[in-house]
Amino acid sequence: MLRRIIPIAVIVSLLGAICPSPALALSTQSEVEMGRAYDQQIVESSVVETDPLLNQWVQSVSSKLWAQTARKDVPYSIKILNEDDINAFSTLGGFVYVNEGLLDFVQSDDELAGVIGHETGHIERRHAVTMQNKSQLLNLLFGIASLFSPFIYNFGNILQAGALAKISRTDELQADQYGLLLMSRGGFDPEAMLTMQQHLGALEGEHNDLVTKYFQDHPGSGARVSHLLGYSELDPTKTTSQERLVWALHDLDEARYNVAGIELTDILKKDPNNPQALLGLGQAQLALGLTNKSAQTLGELAQSSSPQVKAAAQQRIEALRAMEVRKVDLTHPNLTALDQKMKAAQDVQNQAQAQIGARHDQGHSQLNSLKQRLDTISYELPDFSRIEVKHGSRLEAVQRSLSGMSRSVNSALQNMTAAIEQVGTVDPRTNKPNGLLAENAAILSEMQAPLKTSPIPSDSVAVFPSYPEMLSQLSQADGDMVRAVDAGRASAMQLDEGLGDLDAFIKRLGQVQLNYFNDISEIDYNALVPYMQKAQASLGQAAVSASQANQLYNMARARQLSARITMLGVGTSPQRYSTLQKAINVRWNVDDLSYIDMLHDNVAPGDLTAASIVAADLRTSPQDIIREAHESHRGVIDVANAKGMHAEALEIFMGLIYLDYTDDPAKEKHPSGPPPGQNPTNAGISLRSSR
Repeated sequence: MLRRIIPIAVIVSLLGAICPSPALALSTQSEVEMGRAYDQQIVESSVVETDPLLNQWVQSVSSKLWAQTARKDVPYSIKILNEDDINAFSTLGGFVYVNEGLLDFVQSDDELAGVIGHETGHIERRHAVTMQNKSQLLNLLFGIASLFSPFIYNFGNILQAGALAKISRTDELQADQYGLLLMSRGGFDPEAMLTMQQHLGALEGEHNDLVTKYFQDHPGSGARVSHLLGYSELDPTKTTSQERLVWALHDLDEARYNVAGIELTDILKKDPNNPQALLGLGQAQLALGLTNKSAQTLGELAQSSSPQVKAAAQQRIEALRAMEVRKVDLTHPNLTALDQKMKAAQDVQNQAQAQIGARHDQGHSQLNSLKQRLDTISYELPDFSRIEVKHGSRLEAVQRSLSGMSRSVNSALQNMTAAIEQVGTVDPRTNKPNGLLAENAAILSEMQAPLKTSPIPSDSVAVFPSYPEMLSQLSQADGDMVRAVDAGRASAMQLDEGLGDLDAFIKRLGQVQLNYFNDISEIDYNALVPYMQKAQASLGQAAVSASQANQLYNMARARQLSARITMLGVGTSPQRYSTLQKAINVRWNVDDLSYIDMLHDNVAPGDLTAASIVAADLRTSPQDIIREAHESHRGVIDVANAKGMHAEALEIFMGLIYLDYTDDPAKEKHPSGPPPGQNPTNAGISLRSSR
């Protein structure tokens, strides 16, 4: 596919100017100038994510880290690239880039900080520019340039410029160490760098394509975990119980309930009477709906000799008793009617699976055909990579046009592939769905499970009033998936037409001869323009259509998460509802509904979460979003779509809230299930890891 054309001659001349013999490294000024030059290439050749909420999140995490850096001579900056791969990289002079796929994968702010801290470590240690000799730097720059040479296959993810230099494994591990230091100083839990590697390791073991490029640019997760455990911040033989307690309470304060509960339980194994750990664990257990365990933990604390500790424990025990009284007062809904609704939802799901099956097979064939056609076209492009392209020349205009076309091709292919392939289909060998279809089936199965038990647990009964809304979300997700595959196939047809226009443009370009000034003559350029404009327009339209398919795909994912959040049971009592409010306010500090208002307005916790995120994105209130949804008879996610919110951003943030209650890094070490003795219902389901 198309790649950005880099004038090698310019690089060589620039190198001679900025790195005269016997200099062994770039000056800071030259490093920053080169970083800016590469940033321009990256921006021109990639789709840069502009969603305000995603950028606000990434900037917030980055700024806390960069406030702790030693180098104050570089203008640190970070951009989000609209790429599905789980990757991040840094270039020169403070420029850092993260793929949107990575944002969709990290489980917390702390894990994102670990990735950005690592890339910052490369810049702080000047790994890309402190080469042993000039020839090494030349090899580096030629290596970067080769990434942009025209029509190298898999143009998408052009800049695995973490590959920027095939940086040594030693430098990678040193970047980890520096990243840990920045995390600790910036107020992030350094343990998150370890859990991030565990999450990645699980996908590495599955040979998941989304992490292939990450492990081309970075050491394997096993090696990094071993080294990370040797650093003082993470070495269990060097960290004190008090230090571990501080980080566990930090996670609790950040509403990372499941992770905090695991950490506090581990601390109490060695220090069973620690009042802070007991109080924190009781709070985490309450958030997770483990009311009996929370009562037991707080009961131990109520025996404390400290009046303050004893009073705090008693107050929380009373709150738990109030929850139990409410459960006793609950009456069973009409189970016959509920069972009928479940069967109707199953019918809708079966129909969606059947409709998507045929569409998926046709779309899959279209994608293969497109890739083959791109392979053919790739051999026709003239190679201008060793020509010095002058600023303002007609050749530069053609070059920029090719860059724009390549961006459209890659954006279209990425988005239509997500819509067609990742929605999934029914495996003919097992007769079971995969992809998003499998997730819908899993949610419905989990909803059905309590109805098959006798007696039905009171915790499950408390969620039954939310079942109609959850079933509606799943049915709408089914509809989104069907439309996503259809839109993906339509955009594939448009891209095929656009590739015809591109082929015609390239054939005409191949007839052009450069003049004495290494430029295209005015006559030749004027003849090229109609071909160029037609190819730009058709490829651009294909990219727009594919983005609409991707929007539907991510709307389905957001609806599934809405159902998942509601199924947590966080709306079954004021006490548990307050934990959801805290998780939302920790991130966005938005006004939210009181528990009474939530019940009065019949708002499911998943809808409240979505409304809070949309409100933060649009700088309004959740109440306004919910009111608009009710008045227009649409769901909150449909309102977000109508207002132009990027559905993947909504899904990413909803996923983070869900993971507050479910994330369990230890589960990554036990792919067959949770460790012995651990409650499987609280082991956590990482929708993001399984993507």
